[in-house]
Amino acid sequence: MLGLSNEKRLMDKLWRAAETTLELPKLEAKYFFEFRGPMPSGHFDNRRSYHRFYLRDKAILTRNETTLGVLTTDISRQGIGFLAPLQLLPKQRVQLLLTSGAEYYLQVARCRRRSENVFECGGRFVVGPR
Repeated sequence: MLGLSNEKRLMDKLWRAAETTLELPKLEAKYFFEFRGPMPSGHFDNRRSYHRFYLRDKAILTRNETTLGVLTTDISRQGIGFLAPLQLLPKQRVQLLLTSGAEYYLQVARCRRRSENVFECGGRFVVGPR
């Protein structure tokens, strides 16, 4: 098995080869990777089935024949949140490759614009491509 440093180098290489990558504003990028562990539940009326955990890392998203460099934000047993440079449509099927080498198939559940070229997306885990 390759060491973690090799996985990071591979992700950096894939990130540079992606057609479009996410660029966070400098102030936000400074603090983005500092969050770790369980996320706060927010309020007492949280309707989520499973608790979310911070997962701040680079990832490669494949949509049809397009590859995008995205940043993951959080993960739960049901799905994963990420920031994308392009808008994705609900119910769209995508594949996500994490730095750890784990690959997930997702169905986009939501996608909303946060700023000029930053879209906050969430996807549910599904079995295999359609």
